[in-house]
Amino acid sequence: MTLKIFPCVQKIFTPFVVTIMAIVLLIMPVFVSESMAREEEHSLSKKLDLSLYGFVSTSYTQNFNNPAMGVNNMRSFDGDSNSFRPNNAQLVLEKGASADGNFEDRAGFRLKLNFGEDAKFTGGTGADDFDFQEAYVQFIAPIGNGLTIQGGRMNTLIGYEVIESYLNPNFSRSFMFGMGEPFTVTGVRGSYDFNEYVSFAASVINNFAGAQVDPNSSKSIEALLSITPMNNVAVSLFGFWGPEGTRNVQNSERLLFGGILDVQVTDKAEVVVEAYYANHANNSTFGALNSRWNGVAGYFIYDFNDQWGARVRGEIFEDAGGTQSCAGAPALGNALVCFTAAVPQTLWEMTYTLQFKPVPNLITRVEFRYDKSDKNTFEDGFGKAGNNQSTLAVEGIFLF
Repeated sequence: MTLKIFPCVQKIFTPFVVTIMAIVLLIMPVFVSESMAREEEHSLSKKLDLSLYGFVSTSYTQNFNNPAMGVNNMRSFDGDSNSFRPNNAQLVLEKGASADGNFEDRAGFRLKLNFGEDAKFTGGTGADDFDFQEAYVQFIAPIGNGLTIQGGRMNTLIGYEVIESYLNPNFSRSFMFGMGEPFTVTGVRGSYDFNEYVSFAASVINNFAGAQVDPNSSKSIEALLSITPMNNVAVSLFGFWGPEGTRNVQNSERLLFGGILDVQVTDKAEVVVEAYYANHANNSTFGALNSRWNGVAGYFIYDFNDQWGARVRGEIFEDAGGTQSCAGAPALGNALVCFTAAVPQTLWEMTYTLQFKPVPNLITRVEFRYDKSDKNTFEDGFGKAGNNQSTLAVEGIFLF
């Protein structure tokens, strides 16, 4: 019985096998070619020492004022009230420069791309959900311990908080960061580590706002002196000076100076204090008015273990010229929007953040924040001006 069926099966099965073998022979070069290409690409990236990494962050913020405008007044990276927000999807491609090894290892670059609502604000256009946060080349010159030279668009040397949410203690940004400090700068920077305790960096840049084109053709300067007198204590002194504003305006000089004290009290507890003073004489952007703003912020950071942590921030920000705190528009992702017209005011806030990492590369946060002003610049929820707002936010960040 079996011998009678086998020839019949053989007639059907043999052409099938031949067809499959022919297909395999045809597509095998394609797979081999793709495999070789991937191997070559991997070898090239390994040879150039390229790194690719980034993060994705998203959030929801509830404003208990329930503002009809749909805006968390005077916030910078969490401007949408009662709304989900795709904050940022960041990709970083870089080749780090190193003073060790051969001469070629001293050259490098970094390309940092942002996609999402935050990019509207950092890019300054209010239209695109895309921004080149950083794009620079660098070289470590063989001078002493190594003089690092960078050229392009870079993160600023000024301030404690940064654009990347996961690098900050809290989800929401401080008034001092969102209103009074630059985010990125475009120009040339040199930095030098004198020893393990002292380092210095200085940049010649287009302007305070980080725009690629200098509106007045004059250059400004930022600088940072970092001192580590003890293993658990770090001191940073930063400054900015330069002619800012439109062309052909005399004596329109902007000055900012301040510092950061960072103390690691215990293995689990850290205390940070930042303060600065800024003044812009004959500010042409605001009708040649004199602009002055200053602030102080304190942070308490405590990690119960590798998963759980608590952060508290308290802050006072004075906008004496009324030029910084109401300088936004809904087009900029609802950043720095006031309910009323811009006025000189003093703002203060308290922020409480609970952080949990279910896995090492996933950060979740719950945050309560209370804002207060000495003027009625917030929306109270009934279409009227008020002097405070309270928000509750949830944030998720995945690192890769």
